[in-house]
Amino acid sequence: MADYDLIIIGGGIVGASAALAGVRKGARVVLIDAGLAGRATDAGAGIVSPVALDRGEQRPEWTALITECVGYYESLLAELDAVDPAGAGSATYEQVGELVVAGDDPGEQAALDVVAERLSTPEGRRSHGVTKPVEIVEDVRTYWPELRRDLRGLFITEVGRVVGSRLHDRLLTAARRLARAQSDGAGLEIIPGAGVLDAGSPRVRVGHRVLDGRAVLFATGAWATADLVPYGVQIPVRPIRGQLVHLRLDGQQTGMRPVVNTPGSGYLLGFDDRIVAGATHEDVGFDARVTAGGQHAVLQAALDLAPGLSAATVLETRVGLRPATSDGLPLVGAVAPAVHVATGLGAWGLTLGPLLGELAARHALGEQLPERLDFLSPGRPLTKESA
Repeated sequence: MADYDLIIIGGGIVGASAALAGVRKGARVVLIDAGLAGRATDAGAGIVSPVALDRGEQRPEWTALITECVGYYESLLAELDAVDPAGAGSATYEQVGELVVAGDDPGEQAALDVVAERLSTPEGRRSHGVTKPVEIVEDVRTYWPELRRDLRGLFITEVGRVVGSRLHDRLLTAARRLARAQSDGAGLEIIPGAGVLDAGSPRVRVGHRVLDGRAVLFATGAWATADLVPYGVQIPVRPIRGQLVHLRLDGQQTGMRPVVNTPGSGYLLGFDDRIVAGATHEDVGFDARVTAGGQHAVLQAALDLAPGLSAATVLETRVGLRPATSDGLPLVGAVAPAVHVATGLGAWGLTLGPLLGELAARHALGEQLPERLDFLSPGRPLTKESA
């Protein structure tokens, strides 16, 4: 008999959500976490938005998936708050709205107009899970006094922001407490270290331990390719480095400010104790260093967007290695008998990760993946698109 029903390798947001889902189903779960530098969850200060600004809407299944994942946050947070009431509040997630801005550049204005047109009808809003009409904002400084005067904006109410590391910790807290409360054999063990899969079987080695499982789920993000290549499994994922600069405006309350986003590049998020500006998109392999050039690029974009931040205190710069695929879409499903993956979420990790982690765990435990996720199959032919 296997030691575990589900072995999860990778302890980021996808792995933590998968662990909670496994325990919910009464499974014996073990989560193996190497704690590698550059894990995207640790750096992420995420925008949870149903509206994609950086890619077209030619794929309705992609739009529907984003909408579903954003909607899932409501039930997930209710569950986490019930299990862990002390952790509730804006330190994890807050719906603050999103201010999409553009300057005088014709390309930026055109991109903003496309978003406004997409959300101008009830049908368009419904396709994104947006129920309230969007607002054209002529004076964006009423929301962020530090922004440039020439910017015009579009305000979308139903957008939130989340602290990745905080959400991760709450998912594991809920999984542990649920495991202790159940009497059907469910359990959760967390093991630090690098999990190595034995070829041909769902058996994983961690240090001196050998773990037998009924199924293995790789949720190792940007490292998934390297983890599986020795076993003849090809997962076309590469790391994209994102550097994010954390700032503080002394004496300013920034926790309930809307997300500031642009159709091009650059964004600002306000939290109770800081502002996060991001982010670079660097194809530099597994290099998780903070670099002078990366920090400069983020600050330059942030100050061009919001010159009033020039007096802000620089608190730190964080780095996350986002797992990217050539077509910009995640990989979710089985890659070999009893071996599954959930990776390739790119910059959408904190939006998609909670629900995709749950669905991947349920699939590994024997459920069918919904047909609506067929376009995320790891076996699909990958084409080059904008990631």
